[in-house]
Amino acid sequence: MAKNKDHYSISRILKIIHMYHINMKNIKEMERGLASVGVVQYGIEATLPKSNAISKVVENEAVRLADSSRYWVETITDMKYIQDRWHRVTDEKEAMILNLRLNGISIAEIGYIMKLDRSNVYRNLRKIAKNIKGYPQGSATNATNLVKS
Repeated sequence: MAKNKDHYSISRILKIIHMYHINMKNIKEMERGLASVGVVQYGIEATLPKSNAISKVVENEAVRLADSSRYWVETITDMKYIQDRWHRVTDEKEAMILNLRLNGISIAEIGYIMKLDRSNVYRNLRKIAKNIKGYPQGSATNATNLVKS
């Protein structure tokens, strides 16, 4: 599926941020489950030292199963979208809010920690989502995204 530039709306980015910690936890659980699957060996292979790596057969099957799940592929892509762009959040307060939210801290708790009311936290999250989406900065023109000279 080809993704156009408008594929990630502000509301979708906010939803990805909201679900990030839950999805990260689920992905880690899946990985743990896949890592615990082993292949029994007999004969001389059984006596040889073993690495902690997943065998190629199990790894290939796990990759095939993971790739076949459209939901997880899209979820991982969405999370990667955020990870590849969180450097765009340069304001220290916004970076702290983003970090707390990605770690599953509620809006009310973020407000308490940052000494902000809930509406300010939501406003900051919306600004963060706009930065992640890549809206032109103040020094850029809307038409070309080139820096004004």
